[in-house]
Amino acid sequence: MIYGMNNHTGRRWQPWAPLLAFCCMLTATPAVAQTRRVVVEEYTGTWCIHCPRGMVGLQRLNEDYGDRVITIAVHTGDNEPMAIPTYPDLQPDGGVPSCTVDRMGKLDPYSGSGRRGAFHYGIDLDVDYELQRPTEAGLELKAQWNDALQWDVSFTATTTFNISSSDAPYRLAFILLEDGLQGQGKAWQQANAFSGSTTYLDDDMAFWRQAPEVVEPMTYNHVAVNTLGIRSGISGSIQAPIVAGQPQTYTNLVTTLNVKVIQDKSRLSAVALLLNTETGEIVNAAQAAILPFSTDAVSTVTAGPQPAAVLHDLQGRRLHSRPAKGLYLQNKRKYINPSQVGVKGVKGVKGS
Repeated sequence: MIYGMNNHTGRRWQPWAPLLAFCCMLTATPAVAQTRRVVVEEYTGTWCIHCPRGMVGLQRLNEDYGDRVITIAVHTGDNEPMAIPTYPDLQPDGGVPSCTVDRMGKLDPYSGSGRRGAFHYGIDLDVDYELQRPTEAGLELKAQWNDALQWDVSFTATTTFNISSSDAPYRLAFILLEDGLQGQGKAWQQANAFSGSTTYLDDDMAFWRQAPEVVEPMTYNHVAVNTLGIRSGISGSIQAPIVAGQPQTYTNLVTTLNVKVIQDKSRLSAVALLLNTETGEIVNAAQAAILPFSTDAVSTVTAGPQPAAVLHDLQGRRLHSRPAKGLYLQNKRKYINPSQVGVKGVKGVKGS
């Protein structure tokens, strides 16, 4: 079967590829085994009549693999209440439901590449294949609220490569996920083409076979609600040269300010992706719960040069000088006067 994504068309899913990749790593430098976590990005929508099978596929992956697999539901569509604009141009051609496994190519989020047949759960076989591939780097993530008002999440990613290299064709990307999203009205109803189905007969599809053509109320999990650098990574997040065994640590902020999709911040979690900028593939990933804000933990943004400050008040009016007190926006991000007790003002980079 042939896959294509990120302009890398014609890629074949080769059974000997994991061995070849591992041999190449050994010739580069003595490698220390790192844990690979696989990322499944599913493109879905409440309006999509076939998307319930993707929900089943992601649920089964979570049950079968635990934290070895990170599942991300990317909601798309003009009238989709959980759609966000920060997953641009990543959805594979051909509609929804669809998914990618470490951005290696388009698959069905339930049947995968179809090795058990088009109407049977099989995405696990594609995940198994990816888990067998060696990874050139380990990735760990710490996430913590950066202020007492829970407006920004501080992501601190530590990357340890098995390889040494004079250049660094890698970047990090950050994602906020939320579980338990619910809503009222037609836009939140899940369309269901499997009501009374005589084709998807496995036990895991029983709920949807017995459900009506429109299902409500619904609860939506592992939904992407904001991102930073999701397409091609954050510039400067991995530095050259890369030295095998020497950790690199990078910190940046992802905001929740004015993110209307977010309903309950206690149900948010953080995900970090390590992207290969030459192939577009996800090299490794990590997921973490968000720790409470602490005045003892001071987060520093290490994103490189910041743009010139543009100041506005909360009504959007341009300011020509920085207020002595109170709250205002700088480059479309909040700034709180540091004299406020329990809140630390930080200039950050807007999620993109």
